[in-house]
Amino acid sequence: MSNEEKQSEIASTIPRLFEVTYGGAIVFAAIAAMIFLAALPALVIALIVLGAAALLLLIGAAAFKAYTCAIMAQYALGPGAGAAATYGFPTYAALKASWPFLVRLAAC
Repeated sequence: MSNEEKQSEIASTIPRLFEVTYGGAIVFAAIAAMIFLAALPALVIALIVLGAAALLLLIGAAAFKAYTCAIMAQYALGPGAGAAATYGFPTYAALKASWPFLVRLAAC
């Protein structure tokens, strides 16, 4: 058996090894998650889900604020920037006034 044949055997064995390892890790993680969640009362699971939803809400609000600040900066560049043509309002104040009350509170 030459050296090239040994290398090709190793090259074909390594991907299978990683495939089995990753597959085993995924199965282990899924089983561990089921055992962990099965041991928790329903109230704790509900609190985890609500906490995740609240975190997504906070991240979304921060992203919206950053987006509206970028729009405001585009309007601040002046009439040559084309913000009025892009958003259809002559000023940022007019654009902000068109939004519902709670959206205006979260905006920049």
